[in-house]
Amino acid sequence: MEVMHCGSTEIRIGRGAVAKVPLGSDRAAILTQPGAESIALSVARRIAAPVLVLPDGEAAKTLEVAADAYRWLDAQDIDRHGTVVAIGGGTVTDLGGFVASTYMRGIQLVSVPTTLLAAVDAAIGGKTAVNLEAKNLVGTFWDAHLVLVDIDILDELPNKLVVEGMAEVAKAALIGDQDLVEQLERYDAGTALDRIVRAAVAVKVSVVSSDPHERGGRAILNYGHTVGHAIERAAGIGHGHAVAVGMTVAAALSTRVVGFTQAARQRALLTRLGLQTTCRCDTEAIMELLRSDKKRRHGRLNMVLLEQIGVPRVVPVEEPDLRAVLSDTLS
Repeated sequence: MEVMHCGSTEIRIGRGAVAKVPLGSDRAAILTQPGAESIALSVARRIAAPVLVLPDGEAAKTLEVAADAYRWLDAQDIDRHGTVVAIGGGTVTDLGGFVASTYMRGIQLVSVPTTLLAAVDAAIGGKTAVNLEAKNLVGTFWDAHLVLVDIDILDELPNKLVVEGMAEVAKAALIGDQDLVEQLERYDAGTALDRIVRAAVAVKVSVVSSDPHERGGRAILNYGHTVGHAIERAAGIGHGHAVAVGMTVAAALSTRVVGFTQAARQRALLTRLGLQTTCRCDTEAIMELLRSDKKRRHGRLNMVLLEQIGVPRVVPVEEPDLRAVLSDTLS
């Protein structure tokens, strides 16, 4: 079992990690989703905790669902010394973290990510959120007490979910780990996830540890996400594929604005991983969503671009440049 620390969070990565959910001396309650319910129930039997199954996907990330969870926690007699155990994908760890951070002014959180996307990104770093008009518009910073990444669970994922998660692995590699880029360029469906997961988590831990509340340097973790979140909403495609298209847009902007020369290499990498690099979507619909993005300042959008692989930079992007690249990238 490998152990990393990110602020006050202990991250354990290894096979059989889910069996290490702590029993604790105070009452715990489990939040999960349909796809992870069997895992949640096995944990519930071991630690004698009640289980609430949330709506699937982004439907879980609303204030209404959070309010239902607060009422349920209260009905289960979870007090300020209790623990929320979030077991599932990124929407569950996001919602579970948000609920834990706000219920009774904040209670302990344990996260058990059951998708690759959640394991390398959503469950780590303390950012929680729900959606309103824009994705992740309302949220908090709340460090999990413990994150358990079980490689056995990840190895059993259907290929569709592995591909989705590879977008976040690729992002980590492109912003901070040249060796991981090279590993991914050799990746095929038979490649063990152990080393890939550990390397991607290490990138996120390094970035978050230097900027836990996103005052500056942590913004590089948004590579591909600014446009990706808008595409996710407008085109209705999965988060991983939307982020991959967003990274394709960001690479093209990087070429145009800061002289990046490896956009073709990035596109080949994403394609090898099974990710989309374009989608059918209206440019004006994306531009309208980006106008409400919380990273917008003085009429310009701050985006993470690459000077070269492993050298990200936050750059204010002008609308004409962004519109031109979107028109070239989206089919």
